[in-house]
Amino acid sequence: MSNYEAGRRLEYRVRDLFRRQGFLVIRAAQSKPIDLVCIRRGRAFLIECKAGRSWLGKDRKRELLGFAEQAGAPVILARRRRRTVELTNLADGQSLDPKNLLSTMPL
Repeated sequence: MSNYEAGRRLEYRVRDLFRRQGFLVIRAAQSKPIDLVCIRRGRAFLIECKAGRSWLGKDRKRELLGFAEQAGAPVILARRRRRTVELTNLADGQSLDPKNLLSTMPL
């Protein structure tokens, strides 16, 4: 499986995870500037997905945190680990529970 296919597969998996919890999910074409935008109750998450051996460089992390500030929404890094999805707030490194996303929504 190519990196593109692995990344797209993870994006769809994360999209479905958020949709099951009632979020409107928008997938960006060619993952620019962010992979997914998830919105519910007037609040949003910006999602950056990294599959396989892809990594997040310092410049890209700085760029994503700039988007978070501009949008007033946290950037969540989604990774596939041991057949599960791991979600981490990019700003503070806090893990999010994929089964209870509403409790982690910003106020």
